[in-house]
Parts: sequence; structure tokens; C-alpha cells
Amino acid sequence: MNHKVAIAVEETGEGTEIVAEHFARCSKFSLYELNEDKNVIKTESVFNPLNGHHGGTCQLPGYIRQFDINTIIAGGMGRKAVENFHSFKIDVITAPGMSADDALKSFIAGNLSGYEACAGHENEHECN
Repeated sequence: MNHKVAIAVEETGEGTEIVAEHFARCSKFSLYELNEDKNVIKTESVFNPLNGHHGGTCQLPGYIRQFDINTIIAGGMGRKAVENFHSFKIDVITAPGMSADDALKSFIAGNLSGYEACAGHENEHECN
């Protein structure tokens, strides 16, 4: 069965793409479909319709779900966003400071797993 990965991407002024420090503030999501041999068979970019909106934490998991994503990779996210992704059966991985390409390669190699909630989100509001 194929596996679909979304990476929250921030575009730098130098033309490189890095894993966004906070998924809700990313400029776009790079989507990758991997076959059973973990080869990339399809790529797509979708812009973040809620770029910079605080409420994106609550709404973006549902937006990402429409692409049948299995795993989201971001630099960080709060506890409530992680819970929202998990409620949709989407695994969350944090990879702060990595280039988007390196994050994908590390994921494919099995070197990325798990997440750390963003500092300061311990008392994050509940989503409606």
C-alpha cells in the first residue's frame, strides 16, 4: 500500500525550502506519495490557505486530511494540533531545522519518527 507524506514548507529568500518551524505558519505543503519500495511516485505542492492565521492549528488537520495523508512533517506544532492530526489517523513527525529534501530522505530511510510539542503551547486553547 502506498504511503502519503506532507511536509510543511517555508521558502527562504535564497530559494531553498526548509521544514517550517510551525506548521500553521508554513507557506505551502509539499505532498509525496511513496510506493511499497519507498520510492517517490508522485509529488504535489499545495499552498497553505490559512498561512499565518492562528486558527490554522484547528483547521489545517482537516485540510491536510483531504489529500489522504498518512504522515505530516513540520518543525513543530502544539499539543492540540497533534491531537487533531492523530484523530484523523495522521502520524506527526517534527524535524526542526532540516531542509525539506533532507527531511523526506531521512523519513524514507527510517531515521525520522515522533514529535515534540512546541514550547509555550502547554495551555493551548481548545478548538471549536
